[in-house]
Amino acid sequence: MIVYQTENFGKHYEYRSNPHKNWVMPPHIHEFSEIAFTKSGTTTVILNGQKYLLPENHLIFIMPNRIHEYTDETESVLRCAVFSNDHIPIFFEKLGGLTLKDPVVDMSDSVALLDGLEATAHGDTLRLCGLLNLICDKLLRSTELVPLGGGKHSMYYDVIRYISENFREDITLADVAKKLGYHEKYLSSALHSLTGMNFRYFLSSYRINFAKHLMRSSEGASLRISDVALRCGFASINSFNRAFRELTGVTPTEYRKTKRTSQ
Repeated sequence: MIVYQTENFGKHYEYRSNPHKNWVMPPHIHEFSEIAFTKSGTTTVILNGQKYLLPENHLIFIMPNRIHEYTDETESVLRCAVFSNDHIPIFFEKLGGLTLKDPVVDMSDSVALLDGLEATAHGDTLRLCGLLNLICDKLLRSTELVPLGGGKHSMYYDVIRYISENFREDITLADVAKKLGYHEKYLSSALHSLTGMNFRYFLSSYRINFAKHLMRSSEGASLRISDVALRCGFASINSFNRAFRELTGVTPTEYRKTKRTSQ
C-alpha cells in the first residue's frame, strides 16, 4: 500500500533536509519534490517501479507525485531533502510535461553545491532556491527529456494529476477513466492494487488532505467549516464531516481547535 504524505502538501517555500543511515522508507508519494544524495556507500531507491543504485556523491531527483521507496539492500549514508515546488518553477517550465530520462546524476564535480545545501538554514529561502536551481540545471544538462512511460505507475500519476486539477468538482471513476482513456474496471483494479483503496476512498482522502492544509493556512483561518467543505469538493457539510471523521478520527471543528492550540 502506498502512503500519501500529507505533511508534504500545499505549503509555500517549505524545505526540510535530514541525514539518514541505511534508510528504509516504504512506498510513498507526495506533492513536493525530493532529492537524495549519497554521502557514503550506495543508496537503493525504487522510483515508479524501477530500481536505481546511487553510489557516493550521486543524486536522484524525484518529481512530484512519483511513487518511490528506499530499501535496506545496501549500506549507505545519505541526505534527503523534500521541498515545495515553488523553489524551482523555471525547472518545471523547462520540462514542459516531459520527464527526466535518467533522474540520477553524478555530483562528484559539484560537491560544493551539496555541501552548501546541507549547510544552509531551512529558512534561508533565497539561497536554497539558488542552490536547488543550480542542481536542477545540472540535471537538465546531464540527461534527456522523454514522455512519461506506461504501466500502472504512470496510470497512478495520471490519476493523481487529474484529481489534483479537478477534486473540487463532482468527479467519478467513470469520468477519470473516460478522460484518461482507461477501461473503468482496469483503472479501479490497478488503483486498488497500488494503494489498497477504491477510487471513492482515494478521492475522499485527497480532499480531506487538502481540507487539513486549508484549515492550517492563513487563508482558511477565517473560513467557515461549510466553506472549507465546498472548496474541497464535498456536496454537503454532512458528507464532509462524515468523511473527515472517518479518515482522521475527529471532526473538522475538533481538528481546527487542536491545530490552533498547538500553534
